[in-house]
Amino acid sequence: MPAKRYSDSAVSAAFPELSGIRHFDAGSYKNVYTVTTGSGREEMLKIAPILQDESTDDARALRQQEIGRLVRETKVLGSCQSPFVVHLGSITSSIRQIEGESCFVYSEERLPGSSLETVIELGAGAKPAEAEIKSLLRCLVLGIQALWTSEHKTVHRDIKPANIFSTRLPDRPYVLIDLGIAYNVTEPGLTVRADHVPHTPLYMAPEMVDSNFRDTLSYRADLYAAGVTAFVFATGGVHPLAKRGEGLSKTYHRIITQEPTRLVAERPDLSPDLCGLVDQFLKKKPALRPGNFTLILNQLA
Repeated sequence: MPAKRYSDSAVSAAFPELSGIRHFDAGSYKNVYTVTTGSGREEMLKIAPILQDESTDDARALRQQEIGRLVRETKVLGSCQSPFVVHLGSITSSIRQIEGESCFVYSEERLPGSSLETVIELGAGAKPAEAEIKSLLRCLVLGIQALWTSEHKTVHRDIKPANIFSTRLPDRPYVLIDLGIAYNVTEPGLTVRADHVPHTPLYMAPEMVDSNFRDTLSYRADLYAAGVTAFVFATGGVHPLAKRGEGLSKTYHRIITQEPTRLVAERPDLSPDLCGLVDQFLKKKPALRPGNFTLILNQLA
């Protein structure tokens, strides 16, 4: 269920220093608004309602945990300078009152273009050239690598076409966005709210089905999601495992037990090296997926 949406007028009242405020999109945790700062720069304002109940110790602890998760997200974005991960904007994170509720707010840069999900949908089954598929994978791998440095040790956990921006910029054609459910292996106490599922089932790595996945979670879960994304992009919308119209339980079953369709079966025109790399990303056991970023990037050069 999407996060509560606040009216444009209510957001304008809470941010008198901004202009041109318009609702842009809604996610499970946040709503996004396009805004213009006092300097005339367009940015994306993120608004996340936080738990309002402070009546008990448990309620206050949950509220602080939620705020801690949001603070961690902005810290990672602020310190990760990779061009393939979205950058923070000029609006410093804070808690503001909007329509009488406490909200965690901050801004990100306004990226040109549109989400990869939109690109695929508008393409109506169009199949991109091999160079474009490699470009997407290279950007995703570089973003995953940047998040997994010793400084961050962060797993995005929700790589999918909706969370990738196709910018058409030559130096950063694809950019990862939305670290709302990112997981830092050094801070296991900060997790997501119990009323939200911390992944998107169609792009979830098999190991995340296990309730104890946090014990062994690594960047290889992101590589799996990147592989699914590349497969869907390369085939114009075909998923390597899921079937249209089937329920969530069947999707989980396929993720755990069935081998994904090989990319060459859908795109025999692509090189064996690229098809083989995507197939490796989709291995069910994390240890069987590529583990060396340098070797992966050399294959995508």
